[in-house]
Amino acid sequence: MSAAPAAPPKKRLAYIDNVRIFLSMLVVAHHAGQPYGSNGWWLYQCDLRSFWIHLFFGVNEAFFMGLFFLIAGYFHPGSLDRKGPFKFAFDRLWRFGIPVVIMVLGITPLFIYQHEVLYSGVPACGYWNFYTGAYLGITPRPLGWPGAPGIHTEFVHLWFIENLFIYGCVYALYRLLVGKLDHKPAVKPEAPISQTRAHLFLIALTLWLFASTFYVRICHPVDDWQVLFGIWEIEYAHTPQYITMFLLGIVASRRNWFERVPVEVARIWLGVGLTCVVVWMARGAGFPFAEWIGGISIAAASRAMWESLLCVGFCVGLLGLARESFPTQNKVAKALSDSSFAVYIFHVPVVTLLQFSLKNSGLGAVPQFLVVSVLGILITFPLCHYVLRRLPILKSAL
Repeated sequence: MSAAPAAPPKKRLAYIDNVRIFLSMLVVAHHAGQPYGSNGWWLYQCDLRSFWIHLFFGVNEAFFMGLFFLIAGYFHPGSLDRKGPFKFAFDRLWRFGIPVVIMVLGITPLFIYQHEVLYSGVPACGYWNFYTGAYLGITPRPLGWPGAPGIHTEFVHLWFIENLFIYGCVYALYRLLVGKLDHKPAVKPEAPISQTRAHLFLIALTLWLFASTFYVRICHPVDDWQVLFGIWEIEYAHTPQYITMFLLGIVASRRNWFERVPVEVARIWLGVGLTCVVVWMARGAGFPFAEWIGGISIAAASRAMWESLLCVGFCVGLLGLARESFPTQNKVAKALSDSSFAVYIFHVPVVTLLQFSLKNSGLGAVPQFLVVSVLGILITFPLCHYVLRRLPILKSAL
């Protein structure tokens, strides 16, 4: 009796991994510029500012986390099909929990302590007093340190991991409740979506993002971060985009949309996204495009529409461009994509130390931003690939 034919190898969507490499590098660059282009809170602070870096932040915030959520949502249905809701949730808890605990309880508080002593004007105290009293809130706060008693842990950039875990658990609960009503299709559709249908859908998606974003920002402007239940960090102003893109990724996975969107459509929408970037960056040369972060006004509406167009344009355009032009990976690209999750988790300490190291360099804001971005990428990827992902405690999680 002849042996049954071997199952065909699982198709790896290398072009999506290539997009993740780009996004991971963009995140490193985004945080590399944080002290030089933003007036918001960061672990390292300086007086240097560049309006061009500020504009760079605006472009990033319009799309890159939405694209992260879209890609993450795309892989959730397949993972739940293989593992089931309970194993999926526990695997997520392990994969996200171990590195997050190491960062939030082990590494981040060292930088928070330094930040508070250097920049907040609080009286110096022993690190353990800070850690147990001001950070964990399990002992009285150090003398002279303002703030309410209780836990004050900082997730910094790991808010994305928090929210992704919550979204994934809600989806797992949905799958548990509906059971076989939501199942893997026997055959995924392969026929290309018509260009007209694709454009109409993307226009409708843009309008939905605009309406929901504008509505939420009436009361919750951009960068208005809230902490729920003491640990859940959330920015309402971008939440409609994040939830929408995560759910869209789930639907796209079931209907094979990433593979079926015509490349001509992707090119057009990439052009839309690039046009939005040009309009935004032209503010650096005096173009009067209002940057309004919330409320009810024409300026707030234009900001919400601009972000929605850029988000849809880049999400569709970058995936389409990668599918057409970067469909495969060599060994280097494979190593980079395998390390992209670890890079997202652990790049902030590297970037922050580089920022401190350039404090007395005499370089301007833009040169420091470029140096920290390049060195941050060149250091963090090898560190994650050759060291962190090979440590026993992190190997199975990263």
